[in-house]
Amino acid sequence: MMDDTVYKLAIAGFMHDIGKFAERADMPISEEYINNNAGLYQPYYNNHFTHKHAIYTAAFIERYKEFLPKEFNKRDWGLEDSFINLAGMHHKPETPLQWIIAVADRVSSGFDRKGFEIYNQEIKTRDYLKTRLFPVLEGISLNDNWKQDLDSYKYRYELKELSPENIFPIKVKDIADKTENEAKLDYKVLFDDFVECLNRLWHKENIPIWFEHFENLFLIYTSFIPAATVGNIIPDVSLYDHSKITSAFASALYLYHKYKNNLVIEDIKNYEEKKFLIVSGDFYGIQDFIFSGGGSTGKASAKLLRGRSFMVSLLTELAADLLCRKIGIPSTSVVLNAAGRFTLIAHNTNNTIDCIKAAANMINKWLINNFYGQSSFGIAYIEASCEDFVSNNFKVFWEKLQGLVDEKRYKKFSFEDVPNVFENYLDSFNNTLKHPLCPFCGKRPAHKDAVIKISQEEIENACKICHDQIYVGEHLVKEDKIAIGTSDVDFRKDKLLEPLYGFYQLSFDVDGKLNELAKTGKLLKYWSINVKGGRLPKEITSKFINGYVPRYDDDDNYDDRLLAGKNKDKIKSEILDSIENKHPKTLLAISKKALNFTDKPEKFQGVEALGILKADIDDLGLIFSYGIKEELKTFSRIHTLSRQLNNFFTIYLPNLLANSDRYKDMYTVFAGGDELFLIGPWNKIIEFSHLFNSKFKRYVCGNPDVNLSAGISVHKPSEPIMTLAETSENALHTTKSNGKNGITIFQETVKWHELEKLNTIRENIQKWLEEGVINNAMLFRLNEIISMVKQEKEIQKVGYPIHIENMGCLKWRALLKYTVIRNVGGKLKGEEKNRVIDDVMALAKWLYDYSGGTKIPLWQIIYNIRKS
Repeated sequence: MMDDTVYKLAIAGFMHDIGKFAERADMPISEEYINNNAGLYQPYYNNHFTHKHAIYTAAFIERYKEFLPKEFNKRDWGLEDSFINLAGMHHKPETPLQWIIAVADRVSSGFDRKGFEIYNQEIKTRDYLKTRLFPVLEGISLNDNWKQDLDSYKYRYELKELSPENIFPIKVKDIADKTENEAKLDYKVLFDDFVECLNRLWHKENIPIWFEHFENLFLIYTSFIPAATVGNIIPDVSLYDHSKITSAFASALYLYHKYKNNLVIEDIKNYEEKKFLIVSGDFYGIQDFIFSGGGSTGKASAKLLRGRSFMVSLLTELAADLLCRKIGIPSTSVVLNAAGRFTLIAHNTNNTIDCIKAAANMINKWLINNFYGQSSFGIAYIEASCEDFVSNNFKVFWEKLQGLVDEKRYKKFSFEDVPNVFENYLDSFNNTLKHPLCPFCGKRPAHKDAVIKISQEEIENACKICHDQIYVGEHLVKEDKIAIGTSDVDFRKDKLLEPLYGFYQLSFDVDGKLNELAKTGKLLKYWSINVKGGRLPKEITSKFINGYVPRYDDDDNYDDRLLAGKNKDKIKSEILDSIENKHPKTLLAISKKALNFTDKPEKFQGVEALGILKADIDDLGLIFSYGIKEELKTFSRIHTLSRQLNNFFTIYLPNLLANSDRYKDMYTVFAGGDELFLIGPWNKIIEFSHLFNSKFKRYVCGNPDVNLSAGISVHKPSEPIMTLAETSENALHTTKSNGKNGITIFQETVKWHELEKLNTIRENIQKWLEEGVINNAMLFRLNEIISMVKQEKEIQKVGYPIHIENMGCLKWRALLKYTVIRNVGGKLKGEEKNRVIDDVMALAKWLYDYSGGTKIPLWQIIYNIRKS
């Protein structure tokens, strides 16, 4: 059982600045309340009370006490101070616990002791109602090209709730200039919605679960509220990010001083003592975890893929949660969490280190026993003092932490962790089963209870892990919520056969029992995992860990491409059933969406294939280590940066695909942190890559130092999923090796701006083809000429004398001219023919300028017109 005071401080830390939201929204507060309490909550400087938001924090907690868990008003909840005073007295602390919130607030802001004293006295607000949040991404630089002042920032976020649509910053010149009253009204609308939703939050009877729900609600409503609008502070850290980091520091500080038995003000104010442990976790072997094959059957492969992809995020969430539970801190102390990596703030005691080791052992033992060393978690930690988080010192500390994480990557297991042999492995096979070895993974023994229904007539016995992954993959597309409980929780319907880490059980169907389970402490989490209609769920915690899966819809009733192929009659009833039941689309169905219609019914052209898009952000490590100006670097700002990057992949992308008629057949295998793995019709994937990059550049305010690299590979849908992953990964690696900030398609790498021009070239060639100016034969001849151009460029790069046997490629211009004259405008004569030939000879410049890159538009055309 966790110490109540930990939650009391963590939530007070989270709510300490809620008064800023309330004050800006003009929450009603009586003069009498202010007169009676200003001296209690507000500092007094130069003959007036400052930091008015502090009294609003207290007033908010008092005004809306019925909307909060009743423990907040109980005298016996945790140690001494009332909850309201813990939250409200952070600028005028008097007791040790109040000082914990105050110090956590300062450390979160990157203030040293002197800096905070100045901040605590000189309040020079700067249009605090009209100031909007600056994008931290606009200020990133990798070459010391820093923004000089506030006026050099050209983008802002609008003051709205977090949603896929609202996450994009907009240009200042496009924001309407508002009066102070209009700006206040914006705050009021947002605040009133927040309060209404606060009253509807679930699980008030279970504070840990309620706190997660509250954090989610706070995220939605305060992600675009600047935490600070005073002096020359760059207002690019949101109220949410600052509050979350403050909460995490407060929990750790309290536990440190409690265990050191020095919960006194002078010791709490000590900045030099190493009071914190910053703990990082890294999921190793993600690609193998998701894509590994080896089973004797390819059935249920789509469910397996979905389940495994989801499990990566889920196992990361729960590994971080398990560490928190062992250490005794709230899960809100996990301050960074994306793409299989997390960071949390804990207190630095020997007991904490023992708990970290115990949790790491529990996590990796479970992974080793079930995945035989294929996947593991690297967990590293480093000591830190308050002084390490002061702005000018944080850069050095952050580099140390990243160095430790990188070092851990090369020591995934100790010899003590991995057994020489897996005892009882052979004895665990049940030879009475049809397939004693799991036919889905080909690694683990099948189990009699792990029954997978393949069809009405066919079942298979899987291993427990594959059973659970298929169970998750099947229900992800049907259900919006998941419940996570202890391994002995009474989830009466379907659940996991192998509880995660031996501790967490999961179910998609527990309606009607939630309150009962929450009261007994058996329910640990209740999450919404889908964003529907562009709005984030607010009553419970939202976890953006489920990607987008294309499903059959009514439009597919009229799409005969799905019936293309030799077995039309055989698959027709199956597809009609899938459409009626809105089943997820298979990879085969997705590949058929690449076919193009012709003027003849039921006749199509083009290649029926999948495109695999793998992408990630360039130089992400450098961006986090060096991209923020040294004096601005704080944990809150790092948190803002990480969260905003993750939002693009986890909130915006799935919503974009779900609401696009053109790209709705894309399949998100993985998207989060800085990475993306998409499967779709090959031609739509190529189109989409250009759109995706343009959206990303808009998202990062066109910052030239924040870029994407991508690689696309094209495959038949029957190819092993591991082959798809490896080939697209190789394509991405090729882009990285060729200067980044670009894409590799058909083994050719181009920059993003070149891809845009190549699209124009494609449109020109396509037009010539449709108008009969050129013929199909010329397309294939062009393909040969492209190879000659590439060879010439390679020779030019080398620089030494050219041997005669290598000079054949230099004839490409003459060959192009000959080809054009022979193939272009066959039915034309005289000046008209000469004019068309001159037009088509634009190819010479395109070929020279883009060399092998011209293969991209040419092969797109060839693949799109090939007879199917």
